[in-house]
Amino acid sequence: MKVRINESLDDFSQIRQKGFYYVDKTMILKEYLEDSFRSAILFARPRRFGKTLTMTMFRDFLDIQQDSREIFKGLKIMEYPDVVNTYMNQYPVVFISLKEVFGTNFDAVFKNFQIAVSRTCNDLKKVLDSDLSDPVDREVFVRLRRKESGQEETEQSLDILCQMLKEHYGKSVFVIIDEYDVPIAKALGTTHYDCVQDMIEHMLSYVCKTNKNVEAVILSGCLYTVKNSTYSGVNNIVPRTVLSPTFASSIGFTDEDVRKILNDTGMPEQYDTVTEWYDGYLFGSEKMF
Repeated sequence: MKVRINESLDDFSQIRQKGFYYVDKTMILKEYLEDSFRSAILFARPRRFGKTLTMTMFRDFLDIQQDSREIFKGLKIMEYPDVVNTYMNQYPVVFISLKEVFGTNFDAVFKNFQIAVSRTCNDLKKVLDSDLSDPVDREVFVRLRRKESGQEETEQSLDILCQMLKEHYGKSVFVIIDEYDVPIAKALGTTHYDCVQDMIEHMLSYVCKTNKNVEAVILSGCLYTVKNSTYSGVNNIVPRTVLSPTFASSIGFTDEDVRKILNDTGMPEQYDTVTEWYDGYLFGSEKMF
């Protein structure tokens, strides 16, 4: 069997649209939406385990601006019509990645934060023309998109976008924050660490605390750095780490996954070698690669 593998691509829709090999992990959607729904949940995993791929999969499944049936066609989640009919492309989504938000000083970090917010605004520019949005919010949206907003507005950006989307679509919003901890981790040990931590936690507090415009917040990262924060709004984030039995096999490859990959690529005899290279992780009670 000939397979096309792109090991550097971490965007779900692109992998599916371009026909690259994909290990079906869509059951995390059912597990989360039906069985483990929380207002704010963090998927914490080491690097290179597929966190961004998982976050973009959530985005593409939920996003009301998309029609995702074709890219999910043939995957396990489509066997559950109740989940598909209730959630697929039924909710507005704010998706932001913080993986490039770092720098040698706070000004550089903030500029990269502005860029990340601006990219999110570009994905949501349809709401700018909505007559249902508050005119003042539309003015702020323009400044955010042009990277002209100050720190206070930028920290509130996700909250403002959620309000505008709720007004436009009449539905509360899923907020998806990929690599939320990169700015804080990169700033560790620097003189601007406290400023960066304060900025990111302040941003999170606007959407993770009780917010009538937010359906839920889904985060990914390597670390659970916000616990016991002075911002009460981020203390309610539920961490799902490598120690948690919930979602244990949802991010990363199980033994069964690895055997299937090797069979599909015509290399089943390489199992022992792959085990020697990549085995040794235990997520919950699940052996992972």
